[in-house]
Amino acid sequence: MPMNTISVPIGTARSELCKLVKKVQAGFSVTLTSHGRPQARIVPVAQPNQPWRTETPSDPKLFGDLQSPVLDDWK
Repeated sequence: MPMNTISVPIGTARSELCKLVKKVQAGFSVTLTSHGRPQARIVPVAQPNQPWRTETPSDPKLFGDLQSPVLDDWK
């Protein structure tokens, strides 16, 4: 899906940042310009394809005892 692009002077972007972020969340790309030249771009954050949690948890035995305090000296 092609992304629509909006060009905005940096000075205008300072005062309208919240509006620009809402545009980006709606799927637009915002190019910030200085004296008509592109300087930076605001784009939507790429969403991960996979959830951050796994479907089946790892076996806790693989990690050892994670709850008992470690009493080793910190020398």
